[in-house]
Amino acid sequence: MADVVRTFELAAPPSIGQVYKRVTPATMRHLFICTLLCVLSIPALAQTTPEWANRLTAKDPKVRAMAEAALVKGAGRSLPLLKRLLSRGDEDLDLRTFEIIRRIGPPAIPLLVELLRHEQVSFRRNAADSLIDLAPDTEWIQPALRRALSDEDVMVAGDAARALGALGPKASPSVRALVTTLSHEDPYVRVYAAEALASVGPKAGVATENLAAALGDPIPGVRWAAGEALASIGPAAQAAVPQLIEALQDEFLYVRICAAGALGSLGPKAQAAREALREAASDPALRDEAEWALNRIAGVESREPVGSPVVPVPSVAPQSEKTVAQTGNPPVDWDISTGRNIVWSVDLGNPTYGRPVVAGDAVYVGTDNARRMNPDFLEESGVLMAFRATDGAFLWQDVAARVDRGLREFVLPSTTSAAYVEGDRLFYVTAECQLRSLDTQGARVWELDMCSRLGVFPHEASNSDVVPVGDLLMVSTSNGQNEGHLRVPSPRAPSLIAVNKHSGEVIWRAIGAGAQVLHGQWSSPVAANVNGRMLVLFGGGDGWLRAYDAASGHEVWRFDGNPKDARWLPRPGVRSRSSIIASPVFADGRVFIAMGQSPGHGNGPSSMYAISPNGQGDVTGSRLLWTSREVGRVVGTPIVKDGLLYVADLGGTVHCLDAATGAHVWRHETNEEVWGSLLLAGDRLYVGSVDGNMTVLRAGRRKEVLAQIEMDAALYSRPALIGDALYLATARRLYLIAAKPSRQ
Repeated sequence: MADVVRTFELAAPPSIGQVYKRVTPATMRHLFICTLLCVLSIPALAQTTPEWANRLTAKDPKVRAMAEAALVKGAGRSLPLLKRLLSRGDEDLDLRTFEIIRRIGPPAIPLLVELLRHEQVSFRRNAADSLIDLAPDTEWIQPALRRALSDEDVMVAGDAARALGALGPKASPSVRALVTTLSHEDPYVRVYAAEALASVGPKAGVATENLAAALGDPIPGVRWAAGEALASIGPAAQAAVPQLIEALQDEFLYVRICAAGALGSLGPKAQAAREALREAASDPALRDEAEWALNRIAGVESREPVGSPVVPVPSVAPQSEKTVAQTGNPPVDWDISTGRNIVWSVDLGNPTYGRPVVAGDAVYVGTDNARRMNPDFLEESGVLMAFRATDGAFLWQDVAARVDRGLREFVLPSTTSAAYVEGDRLFYVTAECQLRSLDTQGARVWELDMCSRLGVFPHEASNSDVVPVGDLLMVSTSNGQNEGHLRVPSPRAPSLIAVNKHSGEVIWRAIGAGAQVLHGQWSSPVAANVNGRMLVLFGGGDGWLRAYDAASGHEVWRFDGNPKDARWLPRPGVRSRSSIIASPVFADGRVFIAMGQSPGHGNGPSSMYAISPNGQGDVTGSRLLWTSREVGRVVGTPIVKDGLLYVADLGGTVHCLDAATGAHVWRHETNEEVWGSLLLAGDRLYVGSVDGNMTVLRAGRRKEVLAQIEMDAALYSRPALIGDALYLATARRLYLIAAKPSRQ
């Protein structure tokens, strides 16, 4: 520490050194140093590697946050120090250092290229993975990425292919190397090579013969990716028509979907496939893609399919507990170590992302199968667990076994959807993209497999709350990109569906974002009564908010949440084209939407909007009420009460905005990522972080910190409030928190 003090006294004005000596205690001195580093550029600090290591691994999140911010601000000047930090042999420090390198962005590319050849495998893996999201600035390092395609570690080779694919057509100089990689011994690497060729598009035409051969690969995921690539190449892939026709009979659905899409992309050059496509159209999951292909071959433009107004809808929208304040007086002072105000707690899976829902005498929560409650089913999977609300006794669970998707299974085998309970029926979306109807004893009533029936492919995870509108259930399908984050395998599959709650029949479907999904689609729909007309508001994976007529599924209006010139930059700290992950909020005659990205991309500058729900067509310019650019990326649904809007971003900042104007009323820094754990109960705002801390704030125009409570694990989801009790799920356990009567 003394060296750092001397550095400041030498490099900064004397008054700063004097101020430093007066700062106490030690933690505040750390914060003072880091704050100065955000302002000053001091080359001598590169000599204080141990001090930087201590700050980056400090227990105090504020110390870590300030140190990270200083190094990110230093950008290229920080790289020599970061390189030395990676030589200290500290795994935790390595992870934090690579995260800073990611946040620095393009200036860090030379260091990442150097690390691509590091003897330590974990460094090469982190370097290759980091370069994926730095396109298009990585165009000049294609020779290094082509060399990494031959790395002995398959993860490095696969991510090198993904990094090339992220360049799109600019990766055309690497097509030959990617063609060679199609014969890699590891099937995942072959998948990523084919997906990279798909992103190159027509310029990858020379790969047609090899891709046609890959349609016969023993691994379905490779066959599927080859079909994607041929579809992207288009008419230049005419030579693959015979193999594509054969692929229409493949045992795996997504191979058939991509084969149909590829034939459609060939247009009139695929005349020989018309009979095979007509036969394929008899498969409900393949129908939309096959009919689109037939129309393309005939030179006819297709329209988005929707249903008919079969089921009447009510004029009163169901109230969403996510977006409104709850009444009750829950505790602000509980302690899991002493048991103070903890009525009961039970183990869940790990990790748990689902939020608890209380109905009748039961509490339901989505998690995974880590507890192995059923000895006959020990595989990883998503489950919905039911407990008795009074004492936490286990009642039953519903298991969604993992589905074999040909080496392209969903990344997250955990149930994230919240249950919707109506009388003696329960509805939820499984981790495997099945909409299920159960009775409240756990018995199956019906199931709609959205993948096999509708041809959707959720990216990484399936997530949607079930929103009731009369006899209809509104559900997002989570249709998204492929594993390589390069294109949408099922661009004509629906993003949003309406299902009859009694039978499971699909009443209408809306394609929505289609091929323009940036990553995934994880926002849940919201019902809103606008001037007597029931609308379904849905935030798309392309950043557009769409309003659909609830009875028919016809689009009424749409709003673009991204500037027209915005680029997709899925990395921390930069303003990027974004999607909508948080549910939209309808309150006080306005619709509020917060833009965001997957938490894996980190926080960055973003936007929040208020718009008028009255309009037709594109209302981006005509119905905008206000814009706030002071809120970071958001994944948790905001809350509106008494003219104030509360929202928390991935940077850990809690914002209170004036709902009428968008003006900031106050902000609170937690310095910890906040996902979806946000609850307003009376005048108390409960904010949970992924570091496992619950912050309780006094809501209203004057902020007050009421409590800071440490939990056992990350807090991802919103608690359920029943009376004066909280049902709170961490990533590991479910708690009932309520004030206990004092003992005499």
